[in-house]
Amino acid sequence: MVTNASLTIYHHDKKDARNPKWVKQGPFKIWWYGGKGASYNKGLENSNDVKIRLWKDINDLSNLEASVGDILVKGDINKEISMQSDLKDYETYNIVSIIDNDFGLNKHFHIEGK
Repeated sequence: MVTNASLTIYHHDKKDARNPKWVKQGPFKIWWYGGKGASYNKGLENSNDVKIRLWKDINDLSNLEASVGDILVKGDINKEISMQSDLKDYETYNIVSIIDNDFGLNKHFHIEGK
């Protein structure tokens, strides 16, 4: 499997309804495709989409919690946040889809972000 980037995920933990918090996870070794910038063949609506393969056999995913709406940050970020705007200096996306590809030789999570 090929990796070309690292990923930090901020999971919105809502267990305590009165005090939700963002929990940092990672860094993970991933395959990153897409990102910020216009694309003529994708159209304006999909020009900033990102697709990520989070490999299961080279990452410790035992405590992974990720869901739609969580924040994807390209790179190894070591910052605690209280709101998404705390990451304004980084390349960020929100998760719109997570698919568990648990078959074949390269088992991974396929994550899409906008």
